[in-house]
Amino acid sequence: MSDTQHHQLADGSKVQISRNGRHQYWIGDDGPKMKSVTSMLKHIEGDTFGIAMNWALKLVRENDGNLDAPRQVSKESMDVGNRLHEAIDQYIRNHIVNEEDPLFLAWFNQVGEANDWLASELFLYNPALEPNYGGTVDAISMDDKAEVVIWDWKTKERESYEKYGGYLHEHAQLAAYTDALRAMGSVYTPTKGRIAYIMRDGSYVDVVEIDLERGSKLFNASRELFLLTQGGE
Repeated sequence: MSDTQHHQLADGSKVQISRNGRHQYWIGDDGPKMKSVTSMLKHIEGDTFGIAMNWALKLVRENDGNLDAPRQVSKESMDVGNRLHEAIDQYIRNHIVNEEDPLFLAWFNQVGEANDWLASELFLYNPALEPNYGGTVDAISMDDKAEVVIWDWKTKERESYEKYGGYLHEHAQLAAYTDALRAMGSVYTPTKGRIAYIMRDGSYVDVVEIDLERGSKLFNASRELFLLTQGGE
């Protein structure tokens, strides 16, 4: 199962980008498969390991020693995140407001109405680095100063977010997407990056401005380590 988009470039041409269910990307009908941005970020996810372990142990204790509790909650959280992405995509593309989803309404009230949206769930790739990589950016907007902004949506448990905040690999992910858009000559050339952290209880959304230059350095460092550990493939 795969999806295909035609990404508009600044020179007036378009590039065909496809993605399959394993989050591999390729150009044209049968181009070589490219790794995703997220697959190259494992080496800067260490900031989340101890937090995740504490969270998992807490869930096991709260569920009478049920070792499957963390997995069940993770799946539920993933499902919530996927539904939110779909609802936001429907709003940006078709102006459909999902009045039954409290997470979407929190996003809509604090972020959605306040921005001029240009694109959503946009496939991209970076032709400047070998091997190339691909990805899907959540959204692109234009702010009131006519600057292009690249966005990412992250759902978080309120208690955990207020204690730990966001993570560096999330910043690096957004910066890698920005680098790819610039390298491929996209019609979209972001100068700002923002992550909207949506609390899973629907209470509020925290919008964080990203240092794209620092994020790019973090991604490239993680990518180099990824390639070394993968034998350069």
